[in-house]
Amino acid sequence: AMSARLNSPMLCFLAAAIAASSVGGAKVNGGARGAVSQKFLDYAVGQAMPLIEQSLLHEKFDDIKGKSGHIDYSVTDIKVSKFKISSPKLAFIKDKGLKISLSGISIAGSMHWKWKETKWPHPSGSGTADFSVGGSTHGTGLIQLATAKGRPHANLEDADVSLDHFSIKIHHSALSWLYDVIFDAFEHTIKKSMEKSIQDAMKDAIDDDLNKEFATMPLSTPIPFEAPFDVAELRYDFLDIETKDDHIAVTIRGSVNDTDAKRPSYPSPPPHLPASNASIYGHHHLTMQLSTYSLDSAMYVFYNRGLLSYEVTQKDLDSKTGFLLNTDTFLLAAPGLKQWPDHNMTIVASIAQLPKTSFEADQILANIPAMYAFYVVTDSGKVPVFNITGPIAAAASVSVSLDKAGEQTIHASITNATCTPLVVNSTAVGPVHFDLVSQVIEYSLDAMVPIVNYLIAEGVPLPGYQGVEATKTGISAADDVLTVVSDVKYAPSL
Repeated sequence: AMSARLNSPMLCFLAAAIAASSVGGAKVNGGARGAVSQKFLDYAVGQAMPLIEQSLLHEKFDDIKGKSGHIDYSVTDIKVSKFKISSPKLAFIKDKGLKISLSGISIAGSMHWKWKETKWPHPSGSGTADFSVGGSTHGTGLIQLATAKGRPHANLEDADVSLDHFSIKIHHSALSWLYDVIFDAFEHTIKKSMEKSIQDAMKDAIDDDLNKEFATMPLSTPIPFEAPFDVAELRYDFLDIETKDDHIAVTIRGSVNDTDAKRPSYPSPPPHLPASNASIYGHHHLTMQLSTYSLDSAMYVFYNRGLLSYEVTQKDLDSKTGFLLNTDTFLLAAPGLKQWPDHNMTIVASIAQLPKTSFEADQILANIPAMYAFYVVTDSGKVPVFNITGPIAAAASVSVSLDKAGEQTIHASITNATCTPLVVNSTAVGPVHFDLVSQVIEYSLDAMVPIVNYLIAEGVPLPGYQGVEATKTGISAADDVLTVVSDVKYAPSL
């Protein structure tokens, strides 16, 4: 039987698309969803089919041996020299899967034959023959997609291949009975063997090869921040796969977890993602939607690690403002500081509670409850003097670009940060006039913004797949949904 494995380009495409995507009314909520469109399926089939056809040219068939009356015969060295599928197609069947339709299959090849009569004087002969199959040949099947243990899983059902319109040309003999023997062998054995082999190859490609791709697909990506922020990973465990009328919808976990599995994960469930529509995903190969869940769970990891704080010192302000961070500067705001004349001060800015985030107007917006702890630096150490709290309202632009490794990466850059109104939370030095402290808070924010932008400059890589390049990528943010659209490009090589 033929041992074809239709595994390279088509499976890469399907695995890449399902790994990267999902949109629509999923049964469960996740932090991310994506859609694989018909436009993608058409492109994938067009790119993959020539390579699949070439892969079948090198396959071998089992030899055919038989007996007709007193004649022993064999047909050997059966080779396919041409395999063409003129009308391949993948289509969505709602709630069922992807329908494979292979129409207009044409096959041509050659074979060796020989015969020998069992009775004396045992005449014999041998030669070659060419064969071709065409006409109303077709192959069909249904790829069913589901999830198992956080991964996609596929199986092929109802695989069927029917070959028709056989013709044969025998060389080196004009014996009509020999023609009939070989024709009968091909029609009743070789043809059935070829049909079964193509069916088996289709099933192997989906049930074995595609699932192997899924089994090795990484379900997490480290967030490439510098130490000590290199403690988070983006998880995209698969929660649900649905086949719609015009796309495959995939629901993905989309959370950021601590790399230390012993530490707790973000306790809140993902918010509901509103349904998208064909005007978005119908024009692109792949569409991905992200809720604020990824961002919120990332903030939880860093907050839980105690990393969301920064100590502002004089060196952070010198080059930017000329502002002196010392007790003499703050005497009007906090007269009780006079007991430490001309002493340096520091401010520890930290997040008091988890921020509230949103996606609006192509920006990431965050409302961050912040606390500013003021300290006097003395010879015996830092002395806490007063705390001021207030909400930071921050806005960040968002974009997608290629990183150094050529991977599509989401980048964010803080463009604005303010903190008002301010409230004195506690004081160890008597009255504090917080309105007089607002300027230094503004200076502190101005100092921290470039530091934060530097820390997050590497961005967060989107799920990708080897050999598949994203093109025409766009990103938008509105109504608490971050939407990334992309086409793909694959350069097949034999």
